[in-house]
Amino acid sequence: MGILASRSVLWVIEGTSCELPWQAALFQGDKFICGGTLVARNWVLTAAHCHIPGVLSVRLGGQRRADGGATEQWRRSAKVVTYPRYDAATKDGDLMLVKLLLPVRVTKRVEPLPLATECPAPGSVCQISGWGSTTSPEVNFPEDLHCAKVTVVPEEQCRRIYPGSITPNMVCAGESSNRADSCQGDSGGPLMCDGRLQGIVSWGPGVCGDPKKPGVYVNLCKYTQWIQDTMRRK
Repeated sequence: MGILASRSVLWVIEGTSCELPWQAALFQGDKFICGGTLVARNWVLTAAHCHIPGVLSVRLGGQRRADGGATEQWRRSAKVVTYPRYDAATKDGDLMLVKLLLPVRVTKRVEPLPLATECPAPGSVCQISGWGSTTSPEVNFPEDLHCAKVTVVPEEQCRRIYPGSITPNMVCAGESSNRADSCQGDSGGPLMCDGRLQGIVSWGPGVCGDPKKPGVYVNLCKYTQWIQDTMRRK
């Protein structure tokens, strides 16, 4: 898979089962594509590398990857807006907005997550979540949504780990004391810090859960204006 392995089908290493009202699951037909985050009643934010042609089905309010329950809300995509300067080779600008055909009903189980207004400080403890593989290198997908704690890594340290691959629009997070990491299948899912959406699962090493190689996330504080402008204009 190489060092720029997209987390294109993902699970959380060292995670525990959880429920998050802003966590979205993106499907095409009955195939799970990526995770995402509800950021407004009719907008979901995910990774640009999750883009595939055609209409997406977006599920909210469900803990299980496959079937759901009475708390679930399903919406079809009306349009997708990929960040215009996304570079598929380097994964710079790896974000995409999905507009829902109908707004969701806000409930205890379905609720938007506010965007971060400031960039994350090194050492910040954050939360990742997804239905990606819970093991690596072998792939084992969980049925339930999983969450794990990770710590933001200083940019200089991240540049040393991934020389030539880190831009100011990326942020690294991992856990040196255990194997907590996002993995294949968690792509597009949230990195939440202090109750706000701080990042999007983007890429990482081919083998997940290596304490010496943190996951790489879209640094959303660099894109707040574009996100807000796009949701307002579109």
